[in-house]
Amino acid sequence: MLSRVTVCEGVPDLTALDQATHEIMLSMAFETDPSMMQEVYSISLKALVRYLGRDIRREDVSRSIKKLRQITVNFSSEDERRRYEDVRLIDMWRVIEDDDLTIDYTFPFPIRQLMRRMPRYAHLELAVLGDGLMSTKWGPALYKHLLLASKAKEWQPGWDNDVLVQMTPDEIADIVGFPRVDGKVPATKLLDYVTKTVDDLSKVWRFQTIFDPRNPEDLVRETGRGRRIRYFNFRLRLNPPRPEYTRGGMVSEKPGIGAKDAPEYQVASGVWQKAYELYDKRSSFHGWYPNLFRDLWLAALQEALSGEPLTDGHETRHYRGTRLLDAIQRKGASDAAWLFLGEEDRLPDLITIKSRELRLAANVARADRIKSKSKRLRKLNDKAIAAVNEKAAKPVIDVDSPFLTCRKAVLTLGDMSLSRFEAEVEAPVYGRRWTGVRQFLLTVNAGSNSATFRVNPTADEWEQFVLGFDTMSEGLSYE
Repeated sequence: MLSRVTVCEGVPDLTALDQATHEIMLSMAFETDPSMMQEVYSISLKALVRYLGRDIRREDVSRSIKKLRQITVNFSSEDERRRYEDVRLIDMWRVIEDDDLTIDYTFPFPIRQLMRRMPRYAHLELAVLGDGLMSTKWGPALYKHLLLASKAKEWQPGWDNDVLVQMTPDEIADIVGFPRVDGKVPATKLLDYVTKTVDDLSKVWRFQTIFDPRNPEDLVRETGRGRRIRYFNFRLRLNPPRPEYTRGGMVSEKPGIGAKDAPEYQVASGVWQKAYELYDKRSSFHGWYPNLFRDLWLAALQEALSGEPLTDGHETRHYRGTRLLDAIQRKGASDAAWLFLGEEDRLPDLITIKSRELRLAANVARADRIKSKSKRLRKLNDKAIAAVNEKAAKPVIDVDSPFLTCRKAVLTLGDMSLSRFEAEVEAPVYGRRWTGVRQFLLTVNAGSNSATFRVNPTADEWEQFVLGFDTMSEGLSYE
């Protein structure tokens, strides 16, 4: 939005950090409340600093907030029929509760009215423009055009989620103001500019920009002498919304469900539960439990660290192998894990070889990274390996399984705290949409914590449920 406003006279120019601070607050408000009907929005100062980047300090953000409070702006409506002047950019104040410092903020009525009437609005992402690191001065203009084009549809689980943007060299030059020579667009320089901008757009969260000048489907040339460029075809592959904007519990910096890992690979608590809430029946992940998402991620991580491919996707996917490790370094483990799941949802690959043995091996590798002495986990893994070697592994459900006739099933897990039991056992069971026709009792015991549920799973749902607790299970019995 700041690209369409002018700052009133007498106020210092906005810095990149000032703009980024405003953008992230505006974006969070608009993403969670598109109608802009809410009066007040909140964000913790700690979260705001984290969103702005690793090199940003609280004092830097506090200075930006102080400046933003003093700025008034002039701007026009989208149809240019109405102009607003001397409008305060944003109103903010601090709220201190115990040790938590929260920034509450609100937007003046004209700005909220403008936002409600902007169907082609798309928020500019901090990581793209806020750090001022785009390679060319024309890069931001192309980014804004692609961003608006990406709003043609919203990401949906299990869908293709691709948007094709086709542009001629003249169209690109007109949009970004690229200089012409003797009235003609210099093709080589334009291609170099486009390639650099696409590299810069790796910072974008909303979509991946797929464009390879060596691919004739991306760079379409005319036939005949000179083979002039006819079209640039940009494929915008939409990513799932940030976990902070999806249903489920809070996302914090604490370890995720039962998965303490080395600090550089630690996924934040709540991410797996968010995935469980996000991927519905349209997705290949439908029916998965938080622990299954976690273990799939651990398998991909171990594949990347070991360099031993599990599938062909190790060489071709954006979030597999060395590219996954690069993403972890750039974005952090939580964001990389979330985007990895989005890639698997779009076109399943590693999902197809999911097995008990793979999950156990991935958890053993995690235990090795943190130097855990978990004998039970390694014992389970050794048994799984032996079963494979002897070709004696059996499915959880077979024709003679007591699951088909039992009145009660008792699942015994390792000791858990009450909060962990509620998050990892009670919430997934209560939230599960069982679709079977036969009902029985399920009792889950975990140390001093226990709960009994009425469930009616199909055979597939029951197998997924049992596998979800495989790495922490101490026994399953039927009555």
